[in-house]
Amino acid sequence: MHLDLISFAFGIIIALSITIVVEKVYGLLFGNRRQRELAREVKRLQSIVRKKDELIKKSLKTMQDEELKNNEQE
Repeated sequence: MHLDLISFAFGIIIALSITIVVEKVYGLLFGNRRQRELAREVKRLQSIVRKKDELIKKSLKTMQDEELKNNEQE
């Protein structure tokens, strides 16, 4: 009885270990592929937002420079 319980526990541990290794290596189990796709999409959207922020800052700076030039000319 005692040996059966130990064998059962080791079987569960080995099965969980194999499942984790397979999930990490192949990434197809438990929705890992979807998570990677979403992470890529998040990075892409963050880069787009960052570029838009830079363009907005650049345009504001240009507007301020033009306003200063107009004030100096008057």
